[in-house]
Amino acid sequence: MRVTAMLAGAALMVAACGGKKDAAASTDATTTPATTAATTTGATHTIEMVMESATSYKFSPVNTTIKAGDVVIFKSVSGLAHDVAFIDDSIPAGAKAVLTAAVTGGPQDMATAMTPEGQSVSVSFAGAPVGVYHFYCIPHAPMNMRGSITVQ
Repeated sequence: MRVTAMLAGAALMVAACGGKKDAAASTDATTTPATTAATTTGATHTIEMVMESATSYKFSPVNTTIKAGDVVIFKSVSGLAHDVAFIDDSIPAGAKAVLTAAVTGGPQDMATAMTPEGQSVSVSFAGAPVGVYHFYCIPHAPMNMRGSITVQ
């Protein structure tokens, strides 16, 4: 019986460790899977998600100007985890379809999944109409963690 228990334990350990991984399914340890839906054609911009204190959170920079086709990388620098949610009634006409395709995984339309400290998520503005795109971090909205992207 002892040998049987040892063999069963060894089998569980082998199963838990897994086998061969599919290279296409793996992701970089510092970057969550990109949420880009359209082909990007422009520059890359980084916005950091920062905890300044227990009651102060911010995006840095707060306001960013980009061109249609650019990609914005939201990097979680401090404060455990953050997300990015675009405000439906504060984006240009026609932008909802672009953002709904480009931003997935969150608790609502046009919202990213929570991004742990040290990781990032990217959003493509390929095909995005010009105008101002307001966004916020859902759990830190009461602490005014908000920002905007102007697409030219």
